[in-house]
Order: sequence, then structure tokens, then C-alpha cells
Amino acid sequence: MRKWLLLLFCLLLGFDQADAASAKVAGKVLNVNGEGIAGVKVAVQGQSVSAVTSRDGSFELKGVAPGNVFLYASSPSKAYLDGETLKSIPVKDGAAVTGVTITLSGRPSDAATYVGMKSCSECHDAKYFKALDGSPRAAAHSRFVTEGTSHMVYKNMWPEPGSKYLPRDPQGKLLKVQDPLDGKGLVHLALCTKGEGTSRQYLFKFYPEQPAGVSLTEADLDCSDKPSDAIWIPVAGTIGGEGNWGKGYVDPNHKIPDRHPNFGEGKQRFLARIEDVPVIAKWMKENGISREGQKQDYICFLPVYIMQDGTSADSKVLAKNEVGFPAFWQKSPKNWATPDNTLSRNCAGCHATGVTIRTKDFPGYKSVVTYWDYKDMNVTCERCHGPGSEHAQTSDRTKIISPQYLTAKAGNELCGQCHGSHDGKSQNPMGVFKPPFDAKYKDTLGHGFFVPGVYDLETFYLNLCQPSPHLETDWKEGSFHTWPDQTHGRAHSMELCELQRSAHWSNGSQKLTCYTCHDGHTLDGGPASFKVGAYDFTNAAYGNNVLCLACHATRGQFKDISIADVAVLQLEAGRKVTKDGTPFATKPSDAALARNRVAKSVAKHMQVGAGMGGALYTPDNPSMPVGNCASCHMPKIGKLQDVNVDAQYHLDFDKKGKSAMAEGNVASHVFDIVWPGQSAILRNPDPSKGKDYDIMPNSCSKCHAFARISGDGD
Repeated sequence: MRKWLLLLFCLLLGFDQADAASAKVAGKVLNVNGEGIAGVKVAVQGQSVSAVTSRDGSFELKGVAPGNVFLYASSPSKAYLDGETLKSIPVKDGAAVTGVTITLSGRPSDAATYVGMKSCSECHDAKYFKALDGSPRAAAHSRFVTEGTSHMVYKNMWPEPGSKYLPRDPQGKLLKVQDPLDGKGLVHLALCTKGEGTSRQYLFKFYPEQPAGVSLTEADLDCSDKPSDAIWIPVAGTIGGEGNWGKGYVDPNHKIPDRHPNFGEGKQRFLARIEDVPVIAKWMKENGISREGQKQDYICFLPVYIMQDGTSADSKVLAKNEVGFPAFWQKSPKNWATPDNTLSRNCAGCHATGVTIRTKDFPGYKSVVTYWDYKDMNVTCERCHGPGSEHAQTSDRTKIISPQYLTAKAGNELCGQCHGSHDGKSQNPMGVFKPPFDAKYKDTLGHGFFVPGVYDLETFYLNLCQPSPHLETDWKEGSFHTWPDQTHGRAHSMELCELQRSAHWSNGSQKLTCYTCHDGHTLDGGPASFKVGAYDFTNAAYGNNVLCLACHATRGQFKDISIADVAVLQLEAGRKVTKDGTPFATKPSDAALARNRVAKSVAKHMQVGAGMGGALYTPDNPSMPVGNCASCHMPKIGKLQDVNVDAQYHLDFDKKGKSAMAEGNVASHVFDIVWPGQSAILRNPDPSKGKDYDIMPNSCSKCHAFARISGDGD
């Protein structure tokens, strides 16, 4: 009996001690107007502790286990979206944490519609719209698709009027492409120009299909008006080409500093009006598809495009049979003139805002777009904030989505809707749409296209972020086209899937979102406001490590760097930083000491992590960015090879003088170091069958010959 009493006493004592060791967390859940929201369930993530908010939005969580905790707030109705604390709350044994605030974003009702950026500009600050006006200084998101030829890059590669350019295939033969007259045979073509100055036209001249056994030669092809039955299709728009530091069409010599280091060089495809392609115009008429009352639609690529990525065309590393950039190159030459190859179907889901489409299946073609409309070409306000009709009518901030208050998952899916798949496919209809589309929602909010925070992105893609690790381009398994490690992406637009595999996804201190590091409006450096204690960095600089050190300073291996030291780097990058609301300033001598502390700490970090302690600290030197955080932790390992040539990646010589992979043009968002050994294991044991582009670039290969792995025998 005494044993049982002793056991009971110990158990009761244990409960008392556990209760004493647990903590309380209290605060409020508010809407964007600062008003309390009742009925919100607030839960401690990873613990079975929750509470429901009272009428004024207040809550108190009891029995919270100590540690760094995150809170999740579940919306009580469709008037709001879920929210959470993106930064962890330090909770000590037996302590009471108060003053926690969680703000829930508003939500448009299911009846809300798109109104377009012009409506937004009538009330909101003009600075946001300068970033989206399609000009060279604007965000690349606002100018990716351009109607007309004003954004055409490398115009000097087109022939002068009266001259000709004859595209060739990978074997060097004159290129033959799908006949735009009937879509059946293969025909020759020439690239031509007519007119001068702003009235110049850029044209594709397609020759008639020749009788069996007849082959045209280079001398037979030109830009004259003969033969009379040749088909002339003018370039009516461009898509892409926003590489070359985002200004390839105004700065071909790269004289303007690089403001978008995470943008690849890009490529540019040429659009054609669908009515200018005879086989498409005829097919639509025969199938009762009228263009009347619709926005202009385009064939989303003609059969030749500008390859604007990879190794420079004059590089000595290229073999005779390898093609360097810039160059005209083939793009799906045998199946470009098809009813399902339209801007409305294959591109508009990510490159237009406020899109409405209607589709129909036809023999041989699934989900051909029979009607389409949009409010804005390219990415504008409602792409991220959701349909704005109710907000525009009432000015009620709870009727529009405020991305900064979304959960980390929803916030990352906002960008991940287009940066989580390069060649994914929709689930509904199965395997059809490349952009995010779910037919289940076609008659409600978003018209079938993704609305952040409202829908789960998983239903818009088949096997979202599931890896397709094969080196050949067979992507049936999932939307994440990876290297064989199933972690690092090989292609563009893989950032969401990589971020999910990184330590930054949820690091115990903060849940990162895309706009933790990027300005969602301008994409110019870091976010518009990056606050660390008393300091507020405006568009924190990438090139000299400001953005990374603003988080990592005072911690771990960077404990000797103060936030004031990082503020010095921000000023040296020509960007603004304030302390307690006042512009930050320092003496030249103190600035020199700050730079020295940063250099010493980063050098020590490189020595410990990679044996590089003797290296010079030159993070903002583009040719040798030693000590730049992104050089090691965000190596450019991705690049979709649209053509099967090594030069789509950046090649350089390895230590034996052979051509080898140096880097791609898309920065990894896994944020780990990719070691040369990870590249070496991909080498084909038979050099005659190996290719340079089968080998993943690594963190060292941009700068160091020893880290480059040659995949073939040259």
C-alpha cells in the first residue's frame, strides 16, 4: 500500500512540475484593418495545444512546451485566409509570452472578378506601377510577352532587306519545318526583313512543299517575292529574351549593371498571329471556332528562335560541331503549326493576368482554346492579390489578398504556381495544361487558374514537385525535373521544389517565403523593407552579401559581424538603410573596420567549410566572386537544354584542357554546397557516349578548372 501511495505522490508531483515547466502564450488575431476576429482556432504547431479567439480576437494558449514555437491560425470562414507566425516565438519554462499578433489576409468572395491593373493604379502608389509598366527598368515579370517587335533581342542577327538568313539543323543541313499551308509536309524557310527603322518587319518565308525527289539548295532560297505561292508570316510578338541582365533589347553589350542576378540569360521565341498561319486559320474555321470578340491569340512559337544561353559563340572551348550563343536555332520544327500550340493555352496561365478560357476536345487535340480573354498581358497586381472587383468597388482591404499575411506554404505557392514546374502537366484535365490550371474551379474564383491562399497548388499540377530524375527529357513522373540526386533542378522554374528541400523551408527560427528575399514588385535586390532589429534595409543587396548576412550576422560562424557592419555593406552597394527611422551613417575609419570584420569572418567560414581560407575576399567581382554567399550556396546548376548541344550550358576547359560544364544559368534554391564529387559520379564510363551536359555543375566549377568534369571525349 505504501508503494502505491508513493507512486501516486510521484505522479502528482510530476504533473505539478510539468505544469510549472509549461508556458502560456497570449495575443490577438486581427484582420488587415486591425480589428479582432472571433472564432479563429490558434494552435501551436507540433503540439496538441490550441485555443479559439474571443470576440475581440484575443487568445491564450496554456500548457505550451518550451522552445521556439510557431502558431497557426485557421480562418473561421471564407471571409479570411489562414495565417501563421513566420518567425518563431521563444518560449521559456514557466514563462508567459504576451502581445503576439497574427494578421489574417482578406479573401475575395467566389463571385469576385478581375478588373486589371489600370483600375488598381487609380488609387495606389504610382511606384508600384512603374515596376510593372514593361519598360527596361521594370520587373522582368511585366515584359516577358511583348506584342510587336520592340523587345526583340539581337536584331543585328537578322538579315538586312534584300539579304537572307537560312537556318540549319543540328547536322548543319538546311532546316526543314512543318508546312504552314496544310501542316503535313516539311518545307524550307528563310528569315527575312522588309522596311527600315521602326517600320521594319521581321518575317519567316516558307517555301512550297517540293515534289518527291526534288531538293532545294542554298542558291534556291532567298528573300525575293518569288515564288508567288511562298507563305510569309511576320513576327507579331516576342516571348522571353529578358536575359542579358534583363535588357537584351536595349543593352546588347551589357553596359548596364546586373540588377537581376537570379535571372538566367533567357531565350526569345517569336509569336505569330494565328490568322497568319493558313493551316490554323483553316482548321479553326472548319471546326466552328470564331475569333470574333476575343483578344488576339498567337501561335506561341515559330519554328526558329533565338538561343540566348550558354557558351559565347566565339569561345575557344567550343568544338566545330557545337553551337554557341547567340544563335538562331530550331524549336519543334515538325509540329509548331498546331491548334494546341497557342499562347492562350500553353503560356497565358503564367504570362497573363485575369485570364478566362473555354476549351473543347477535338480529334487529335485535347483542350483546344475556343475562347480567351484577359485583363493584362504579363504579371500584374491581381496575379498575386487575387481578383479585385470587390476591393475596387468598396476600397475594403479585407476583400483582397494581402500576400505578406499568408502562411509560408501559401506564400511560396503564390510564386510556385509558375516557379514550381517547367514542364509539368495539369491533373484536370489530365496531362494537358503546362501552366497552373484546374478545371474544377473554372466557374468560380480564378476561372480555373490558381489563386494564392485560396487553393492548394497540389491539385493544379500532376505530381507537384515529385522528381523526374532521368537525364533524358521524360518528365511523366512529376513536375520537378531534377538531376539524379532528386534534389537539385536541371531546368528553369524549379525554385519552389528546391526550396522545399532546403534548410530554409522551416529552420526553427523563421519560415522563409520567396518575398523574404525578393521584392515582389520590382525584383530589384532584396525586399522593399528588410527589418533586423533597429535596422531597415531597402532592397538589400545581393552582390556583396548584404541580404544573407542581414540574417546570419551575430550568429554561429558570423557572430563577430554586427548588423551595423552589414549596414556599411548596404551603403557601399548604393542602397538605403535606416536605423530607428534615421538614415544610417558611419565614419570612413569605422566603415573600413566593418569591411575587415566581414572579410575575416567570411574567410574563416570558407576555410572551415571548404578549405579556402587563403582566398581573397572579392564577393562582388562577377568574374571571380570569391566569398559571395550565392557562389557556393546558390550555384547555377539548372538549364533546360531546348537544343541537344553542350553550349546550352556555359562550358570551359577542365584541368586536362577538355571542354566541360562550368555552370548553367539558373541558381539553385536548395542553398547547400554542391561538391565536385557530386558532379563526378554522373560521368558516363564510356566517353564516346557521354556528353558534357549530362554532368551537374557544382559550386566550384564556375571558377576552378579542377572542379569541371568533361562528359565526352573532346
